[in-house]
Amino acid sequence: MITDRENAVMRKVAWHLVPFVSLAYLINVLDRFNISFAALTMNKALSMSATAYGLGAGAFFWSYVLFQVPANMVLARLGARRWIMLIMLFWGLCSTCMALVTDVTTFVIVRFLLGVAEAGFFPGVAFFMTRWFPSRHRGRAMGVFYAVGASAGIIGGPIAGHLLALNGWLGVAGWQWIFLAEGLPAMLFAAACLILLRDRPSEARWLSPDECDWLEAKLEDERDAAAGKHLPFSRAVISQTIIILMLVYVLVGFGVYGKAYFLPLMIKSLGFSDMNVGYLTSVPAIAGVIGMIFFSRSSDRTGERVWHLIIPCLLGGIGLVLAGLFLSVSPVLAIASFCLASFGISGALPVFWNLPTAFLGSAAAAGGIAVINSVGNISGYAAPQLVGLLRDLTGNYEIPMLVIGALVLLSGMLVPLAGRVEVGIAAPAFARRAVDRG
Repeated sequence: MITDRENAVMRKVAWHLVPFVSLAYLINVLDRFNISFAALTMNKALSMSATAYGLGAGAFFWSYVLFQVPANMVLARLGARRWIMLIMLFWGLCSTCMALVTDVTTFVIVRFLLGVAEAGFFPGVAFFMTRWFPSRHRGRAMGVFYAVGASAGIIGGPIAGHLLALNGWLGVAGWQWIFLAEGLPAMLFAAACLILLRDRPSEARWLSPDECDWLEAKLEDERDAAAGKHLPFSRAVISQTIIILMLVYVLVGFGVYGKAYFLPLMIKSLGFSDMNVGYLTSVPAIAGVIGMIFFSRSSDRTGERVWHLIIPCLLGGIGLVLAGLFLSVSPVLAIASFCLASFGISGALPVFWNLPTAFLGSAAAAGGIAVINSVGNISGYAAPQLVGLLRDLTGNYEIPMLVIGALVLLSGMLVPLAGRVEVGIAAPAFARRAVDRG
């Protein structure tokens, strides 16, 4: 039972820390995906094909995956506060440098460096949260963190549309204004990190000594209880359940990144102006936030995970397939299809991360989650590259959407298999019953 004192302490911690790291994540998402709007005019200005654009978009994930482990090693030495500050400064600089690219080569290089910069941010925030929030309060804090980050899809389009309208002002192209304006906040937040963040409760002046002692003791007890309960990396890699969940995550990622990096270009191909494209991309983003809230709450309320992942995956795949069919038929139906796709794909993501624990148990899931996340990011490179290549080969976006839609549909069909394989660790009873009912 949560006491009034515990609620008061955690409310104070949440108000001091969660808004800052959540807004930082919002900036992080904007800087990662703003090239999808810059591409509306940048691709023509730099004479880039869809394949070359997909290569540069995906280059971010080469380094993002490669530098995850080194970033965690530096994090352990420097502490989350200083590390997050350095990361935000570096990625802000890389984002603004995107305004200086002149060809495909420089485009790919700067995107690669941006991946290096951002590789440590999410692990850094996750580690930072464990130093401040006991497990029973961490889920809510991370929920706000995710929700604010997801809102980048809603506000990013309109902001980009207005920045594109600045084309020629002070001799700077509209697509360059996107990178200049959206890279600056990261550097400002980097400066604020040292002022607003502290590595541990004992360093916070806004906690009383009694509040600090209680929180430190609570967190220390949890760390002691969790010691030695992680699944070894070698065992996680060979677990059939983890392999299937890894494949599911990769396939869902094709829907996430294939749509995210090309949605503005696809909507513009329907005949809309750059400004209208900025606003219209917000509509599927809103549907995605609704899906995320709906499926995660319904899954938590019922305790059922499998069908709460299967259904949004199928809806996401169907939405992308319909978008491929309607792109050349009706702008209204095409955008409605993208809304269905976003509702499903975004709804699947928060539910997905419950399955490693549901099928393997909490003690064994930690190593598996790390493996899934690392390998799953491969789709961040493969998806935009595939969509760009198919776009150049076919001359339209219909075939690319049909292909990635089929991949997302396949992800939903694979989910039940994860609960049926024998991995040497008994799946919880409710998970086995949920799979049997499927």
